[in-house]
Amino acid sequence: MTLAERINAAHILKNTTVTPFTYLLFPSSYKCLFCDVKTFEIHSLLEHSRSHVVPNHDEILKDILKKGKKKIKVDISNLKCRICDQSFVSLDDIQEHLTNMHNVMFTDAGVGMISFNLQTTDDLFTCHVCSNTFHSFFLLNKHISVHYSNAMCDSCGKGFLSYQRLMTHMESHRNGTYPCEKCKKTFPSISKLKYHNDKFHGTLGKVKLAKCHKCLARFEHHYEKIKHLKDTHGISFSFTCDTCNCVFKTRHSLNMHVVKNHTQNIACEICKKTFSERYHLKKHMATHSQERNFVCPLCKKCYRYEKTLKQHLKIHNPEWKFSCSVCWTSFSNKIDYKTHKTTMHL
Repeated sequence: MTLAERINAAHILKNTTVTPFTYLLFPSSYKCLFCDVKTFEIHSLLEHSRSHVVPNHDEILKDILKKGKKKIKVDISNLKCRICDQSFVSLDDIQEHLTNMHNVMFTDAGVGMISFNLQTTDDLFTCHVCSNTFHSFFLLNKHISVHYSNAMCDSCGKGFLSYQRLMTHMESHRNGTYPCEKCKKTFPSISKLKYHNDKFHGTLGKVKLAKCHKCLARFEHHYEKIKHLKDTHGISFSFTCDTCNCVFKTRHSLNMHVVKNHTQNIACEICKKTFSERYHLKKHMATHSQERNFVCPLCKKCYRYEKTLKQHLKIHNPEWKFSCSVCWTSFSNKIDYKTHKTTMHL
């Protein structure tokens, strides 16, 4: 945060009932902003944080919101003005109230806070912006970037709340090899290596992070909880695209759909047409070239696109459904196709 943001955040902490907290990803846990207490349950941490006596404005700047502090996460589920006890639903509203009614002097910068309404219903977290529900704070925290895309990934078009989140995400596009010093396994990113260390060589594997709101079962991974809800309690979930209303069985499928179909940020340098994936851009570039690099092995006809060649091969034999992209040998069933790929090109 800048100094101006830290000044504004200190005013909010001092004059409102906003509840700050720190989210630790590895292992998934929560830390009090005012002391070193940590818990694995968010509501236990919030209850603890509310027991603190909030310092004055200058002490907050000096001891809590120090120089270089990142934006802080806050719960606004019970947001009130400490001066007059009036209730509010957003940081913008209470900031305006403090300015107009109590003459609190804010700077022109933001407040340096990421707000969440952490009141749960049936153990579900709700986004206070769009009302989507989530089974864990991890998913809600990941989702909130949709509403505050301050940084954009050039590779896949995903938006992120902060530059730090973008940098963490960028590791997923790098091909580096990071070895574990304890068991010698290697990982493609630092974050995956850290998760591995915490899970298998630290304390993460000993903690059950997710619980079923229907029974006492607890799970280490979110997908295990979702499978349990479906298999044991008959509860299934669907995820709807806000743009085209397509429905998906998993949130991952929805995210892939949004990136592929509704994120257009990779541009053709010749005609400026934009695409969601570099694969589509590569196919498009053939329209600007006369090259025909896909050759039929039987009649030697040439085509611009792989798809066109595959369609052409069916002329020679309508039963051919699978074509090898290396030598263009064709097959009528997937088993023969896979056997060919394994024996001839590996």
